[in-house]
Amino acid sequence: DIPYDIQLSNEKYYQTIFFVLLRLLALDVDCEVRTEAGRIDAVVKTAARIFVFEFKLQGTAEEALQQIHQRRYPEKYTADSRELLLVGAAFDPQTRNLEHWLVERISDGNSA
Repeated sequence: DIPYDIQLSNEKYYQTIFFVLLRLLALDVDCEVRTEAGRIDAVVKTAARIFVFEFKLQGTAEEALQQIHQRRYPEKYTADSRELLLVGAAFDPQTRNLEHWLVERISDGNSA
């Protein structure tokens, strides 16, 4: 089921497509993950890694990563032993394509 709170705005349109594609690939994906400082656009969990995604339609990948840090989204997963990766993704509203993305590794998955 597509979560009801990701079906509203244009940015949410891309988020919904991302969610459906990853679910079709049988990946563990959650959208609009609540934290004390906001909502994470998407979290993908594999056996070895956790990916925290922030999407921007009217912004840059750098701004997306900055939001992840400002709202302390990674804190929700720091106790987990898996590798933690942050992904800032910017979509171009004119071409309707992924314009740019940045990935930042927070932990390497070797901590206990």
